[in-house]
Amino acid sequence: MSRRPRVSVVIPAFQSAGRIGRTLAQLQRQTFTDFEVIVVNDGSTDATSDVVRQATIRDPRIRLIEQPNRGIAAARNRGVEAAAGAVLAFLDDDDLWLPRKLELQLARLDARRDAAVVSCYSALVDADGYLLGWRIGGTPEGDVYREMLEWDMVSGGSVALVARGPLEEAGGFDAALPDRADWDLWIRLSRRHPFTCVPRMLVGYTRRAGSVSQSYDRMLEHGRAVLAKARRDDPRIAPEELHAYVARDLFGAACLCLADEQHASAWHYVRRALQTGPRMVLGRPRRWGVLSMLVLATMLPAAIYRRAALAPMGRVMFRIKAGAPFDSLA
Repeated sequence: MSRRPRVSVVIPAFQSAGRIGRTLAQLQRQTFTDFEVIVVNDGSTDATSDVVRQATIRDPRIRLIEQPNRGIAAARNRGVEAAAGAVLAFLDDDDLWLPRKLELQLARLDARRDAAVVSCYSALVDADGYLLGWRIGGTPEGDVYREMLEWDMVSGGSVALVARGPLEEAGGFDAALPDRADWDLWIRLSRRHPFTCVPRMLVGYTRRAGSVSQSYDRMLEHGRAVLAKARRDDPRIAPEELHAYVARDLFGAACLCLADEQHASAWHYVRRALQTGPRMVLGRPRRWGVLSMLVLATMLPAAIYRRAALAPMGRVMFRIKAGAPFDSLA
């Protein structure tokens, strides 16, 4: 590793003793090796720091920073402050990367030097790292500001590779928006800079009970705050557009509920999305496909739904074999 690594990987960690070891072990398999890892322990009271310290003994690229609990956005900002790399990558403490993640995204950044952010796709995985059959994330390319307002095309805190200059110019993550601060940052960056993407599944996005991403109402509340802030920053966003964006976020929550097999909650958010902005929901053919899957998930016994509907959908649409280990995507 060079004295100033090209990439700094920032991992915010909270109560992560049972997860962070696996995440770090997977990270160490990257084919691109000129990186440092900064783990920010955000006020954990478990053995998170002990696990990370053990990892630092085995790999000097890993550093541990500790701070009182301030939330994930503040932890990411603290990691950025301590980082030496010209490029920043963010990884949540329970997510996974395929070995070529940094290699492929850096190649894309080198090919699109005007881009501020390189995205990719995420495969949803369970707490044990097995594929759930769903893929998330868009394909941002070029000027994606309007699309980014409609939905978080980056879709996950472990996806983005970000050039330091634009990140610092934007002021980093907004700590007042702890749960959706990444979407807010992508909106602000896309307003000024092009994005680009490696259209491959390189991230395993973990769905586990008790995680922030399964606190659907809180997620939506902070999503509304992100959109309200965007409109304050950009008065060109009309009120009717704001309603449509809120409806899209509600539908996004329904999609996550479907993936989490929380079908009653999924219907609840579908109804709210239709009440808020029916055209946003019904005007896109792909969303009809999600609704069809929700109908099947509601009507069929769970085992039959997974075998007869979810598994074929994953194979055909995403080339994912539900139940296979995440590493099978490599």
